[in-house]
Formats: sequence, C-alpha cells, structure tokens
Amino acid sequence: MLDQMLFPLACRHEVVLGRMANLETWVCETCGKTTDLTMEPFKSELAQDLDTAMQIDAQERAEGNAITRLA
Repeated sequence: MLDQMLFPLACRHEVVLGRMANLETWVCETCGKTTDLTMEPFKSELAQDLDTAMQIDAQERAEGNAITRLA
C-alpha cells in the first residue's frame, strides 16, 4: 500500500505515500511548494497513513501474498 496510497500536500497536489517515509519536508514536484511534514495536520496524517499502509502490507504478507515495491 505504500506504493499505492497518495498523500495530500499543502499545495493540494499528491505524492505516493511510500516516498514520504522518514522525511521532514517535501517539495512538490508539480508546483515547487514546500510542505513541512513536522507540522500539523501533516505530521499526524502522515504517521497515521504510514501506519495504516504498513499494517495492510503486513497482513498481505501474513496471508502469503507478495508485496512488490516500485523502484
């Protein structure tokens, strides 16, 4: 799910959730606006979305399904 879920940026554009892990800021590749991922509401939303995606991936692995990450 990390490669399938989209995360909304401050500028209203979206980026694939898996690219956001362990980052403090993100510069939109479409418009160039910076989103501070350490500030609310982005901090809480990112943590929740990453947790949800990782739980879904773990469940899929437990059921014997392969998890493929995009490069």
